[in-house]
Amino acid sequence: MNPLLMSVLIIVALVVFGRTMIRKIQLLKALEPADRTNHLKERLKEMVMLAIGQKRLVGRSKERASGIMHALIFWGFCVLLIRSITLYGEGFQEGFQLPFLGEDYLLGYLYIGLKDIMEGIVLLMILYAVFRRAVLKPKRLHNTFEAYLVLGLIGILMVSDLLYDGARYNLVQLHGNPDALHYFNNPRYGVEFLWTPISVGAGSLVSGLSAEATGILLVAMFWLHICTQLTFLNILPIGKHFHVITALPNVFLKSLGYPHEKPKLLDLEDEAAWENESLGVNHIHQLNWKQGLDLYTCTECGRCREVCPTYTTDKPLNLHDFNDALKHELYENTDNIIKRAGLSDRIRQNEDVDQVEKIKEQIAALNSEKQLVGDVIAQDTLWACTTCRACEEVCPVAIEHVPRIIAMRQGQTLMSETYPPELNVSLKGLERNGNPWGIGYDKRADWAEGLGVKTMAEDADVDYLLWVGCAGSFDDRSRKVSKSLVKILQKAGVSFAILGTEEKCTGDFARRVGNEMLFQMMAQENIETLNRYNVKKIIAACPHCLNTLKHEYPQMGGNYEVIHHSQLIEQLVKDGRISLKKSWEGPLTYHDPCYLGRYNSVYDQPRSILRAVTNYGFSELERYGRESFCCGAGGGRMWMEETIGKRINVERSEEIVRQGVSTVAVACPFCLTMIEDGMKTLEKEEEIKTLDIAELVEKSMV
Repeated sequence: MNPLLMSVLIIVALVVFGRTMIRKIQLLKALEPADRTNHLKERLKEMVMLAIGQKRLVGRSKERASGIMHALIFWGFCVLLIRSITLYGEGFQEGFQLPFLGEDYLLGYLYIGLKDIMEGIVLLMILYAVFRRAVLKPKRLHNTFEAYLVLGLIGILMVSDLLYDGARYNLVQLHGNPDALHYFNNPRYGVEFLWTPISVGAGSLVSGLSAEATGILLVAMFWLHICTQLTFLNILPIGKHFHVITALPNVFLKSLGYPHEKPKLLDLEDEAAWENESLGVNHIHQLNWKQGLDLYTCTECGRCREVCPTYTTDKPLNLHDFNDALKHELYENTDNIIKRAGLSDRIRQNEDVDQVEKIKEQIAALNSEKQLVGDVIAQDTLWACTTCRACEEVCPVAIEHVPRIIAMRQGQTLMSETYPPELNVSLKGLERNGNPWGIGYDKRADWAEGLGVKTMAEDADVDYLLWVGCAGSFDDRSRKVSKSLVKILQKAGVSFAILGTEEKCTGDFARRVGNEMLFQMMAQENIETLNRYNVKKIIAACPHCLNTLKHEYPQMGGNYEVIHHSQLIEQLVKDGRISLKKSWEGPLTYHDPCYLGRYNSVYDQPRSILRAVTNYGFSELERYGRESFCCGAGGGRMWMEETIGKRINVERSEEIVRQGVSTVAVACPFCLTMIEDGMKTLEKEEEIKTLDIAELVEKSMV
């Protein structure tokens, strides 16, 4: 077409884009380190499924239509990119074609047919997207100019290419120009327009133009397509649609194995960290680069807040606004963050004490950043989170919200001690007696009196350690669950023992509220005890204990095989070691605990057990499985007052009531407490019983 003009456009666009991207990359490099380079094969698989396959958009039952819409626009855009490359080549060399995509190859014909269909589909999806935003107006979406601008630009890309092809076909068919710009005409596969019905339709709309006007239209659509795409490229990094560029790397670099990044194991003996207030996240520069990339990638789709139990019940935590506030603070401090990183590197490389002090003074002069909690994020907002991970489960670009929130809580608890005051009683209980109830540790095994349960001190030659947990040891209601579980294990002939008074809280609660020092103290004591008895296998009835023992103790050298009691019970039933009768009367449902489901992917075993004990059938709640609704106790919320908005446990209990069941089964002591309390609030505790799976099994054993 015009090599000079094409060169100028590409160079200008790439220079502007490059300057923007270099700055963005420099900012990420200046943040704290994070290791996300392992397991490349698994990372590629996740990227293909989540980012390219759009799994979390098309896989959700709720709002599947909008998910499919977005996926089709994305896939259509990807298909069009191949054509766009061809057009860039056409700008330099007439008749340019990519290898294997010319008229001599069937693949070339298949591609132009697919492209044609996808362009038509994308245009329909754009119309639907505009209709949703302008007419349906879902609450989770913000109607912004940028959203309509991007939809418009994508529409222009599709229309310009369709009209470009339509003009080519008209030049051949109507104006006798068979050589018009690499027109496909292979005797084996036919003429090009037979494969592209939508482009032919676009051509029919302008079929009344003269040959000269058609030629002008062709050239105009060519350059409109090129200019629109280069404009689009430079709009992406400066708005929310930056995710078009960052989504693939963000998903590729997501945490693997454990559902998300574990809370960072802080070096509490680092005097400089205490001096510099760098334990946890107190300022924006203390985020790691992956957390910065998360902020770049947020699509502002609102799916996170839609499933968030705190937002749903009118608490101040709105993850869309939370991310947006942090991103704004990150961008506002770009220069200082980059300068600080450079100065910090100089300190590490410099052994001259005087020079180091001067550099530290320069760093101190940069301390214009706000305190994240208080100045950027409100206290009530930070502490509202239940760490349920519903947000992370639905995020289409794999943003990890919870680790960032815990890191900010660490900063609050360790550096400024500005955590909610009601936590003091429970934290002191942990320090003094090894449990948040504050009950004397010598009472921890009282629940087991008369059950014939041995302690590890009495007999450590057992197959399993039964980790009872604080609730199972001290809470009157959860003690009944512990007794039921013991009877099941004894009936099945399972070899087990408990730690008794040697067991202490795993520290989950302390870690979730940011008290890393107390967590490490509790964990270290427990690990020493477990290793002294050479414990290999652990049964836990509390998903919070399960999660901490299984995933977080290895950070400190505690490696054990840990299973939930529902997993073991199901296996005992399968092996015939216990027999169940379908004796449970009335309709039954199940509430998925967050730390059992979303944190540890245990969904099927509890349901298998419940179906084995009821004659009345088992029904799912409206929100279940990976999209289950939190009971409200996680993230330390069990030990905090809930004074803002509607109580989360009441919201969940109302959903259970609507299900029309007579029994709701749970598999977590916190859920048991919260759901029972919710039923009492609704005055439904007599109509709907709340029971742990172990209690149901014990009552149904033959």
